[in-house]
Amino acid sequence: MAIKKSVKKAPNTAQRLEAIEGLLRSGFRQVDQRFEQVDQRFEQIDQRFEQVDKRFEQVDQRFEQVDQRFDQLDRRLDFEVGELKREIAEQGAFLGQRIDQLANHVDGFMKLHETLDIEFKVIKEQMNRLEVRLARLEAARAT
Repeated sequence: MAIKKSVKKAPNTAQRLEAIEGLLRSGFRQVDQRFEQVDQRFEQIDQRFEQVDKRFEQVDQRFEQVDQRFDQLDRRLDFEVGELKREIAEQGAFLGQRIDQLANHVDGFMKLHETLDIEFKVIKEQMNRLEVRLARLEAARAT
């Protein structure tokens, strides 16, 4: 008995084209799957960017609140500074009046001191003349 070898026939052109078509379709399916994976990844990235945008909006709102607080503090500080300037002006005017009064009193005191000094000198001269006169009288009586 003779062993029959199976001889493969070479595929014809239609079979070859079908094989190529199958390979191409398989490759396109893989590329499509990869694009779908990339699209899903981009959707995840888009979602992440949306989350980041929301976070930035929250940060912006917080900064707006901080800006409002600074504006309130600035207005309050302007008011307080205005009040302090007004009080300083009032106190400065009052202090100026008090300094003028004090200067007038010091001038009056100095004038009084000068007057008393002059009167003291006059009294001292009168005492000296009286002592001299008394000494003369005592000397005249003793003789």
